[in-house]
Amino acid sequence: MISLLRLPTVPLLQERRSIAYLIVFGIWAEVFLYCLLHDQYLIRLAPTHFTEYHAPLWGIENLPLLAAGWAFRASIGPGLVLGLAALFLGRAGSRPKISPGTMLKIVPCLILLTEACGLLTGWWAWKNERPLYPEIIYPDLTRPILTSQTIQLTCYAVGGISSVIFLGWIVWRRRRTAHHS
Repeated sequence: MISLLRLPTVPLLQERRSIAYLIVFGIWAEVFLYCLLHDQYLIRLAPTHFTEYHAPLWGIENLPLLAAGWAFRASIGPGLVLGLAALFLGRAGSRPKISPGTMLKIVPCLILLTEACGLLTGWWAWKNERPLYPEIIYPDLTRPILTSQTIQLTCYAVGGISSVIFLGWIVWRRRRTAHHS
């Protein structure tokens, strides 16, 4: 008979549910609020960004509600993934833990950086009336779409990069704190 290797059944994360939920859903809520505000001004700048270049969403025709619906959909993946990654990188294992408050205070800084970069590049596209990125990724070259698509592409890139830096900071901070303890 073949003996099966039995691994110890130690949970990967020994954390109270309330703390885990606070981190994961707190970060998601911050991302959702950002997406909600961001999409509210984008739909006013370029309604066709949402009405022609996105699939219909739940039968919504009211523009502010449509923007809110897309903000909700757009926030789920990035917000929950960032929240889960921050939870495990910041709280799992034996190293000193990063407090939920610290994590929740940093995310708005990342959001402000992301939006500032998006607005700066959007302003450039509006002023110059030409794409900042390769033309192929713009659905049309009208001024509103040039601006909104430039803002979106920049925000996706900066948001992703700043999130990776945030997660790297969490790992660095825990290692540094462990070495000084």
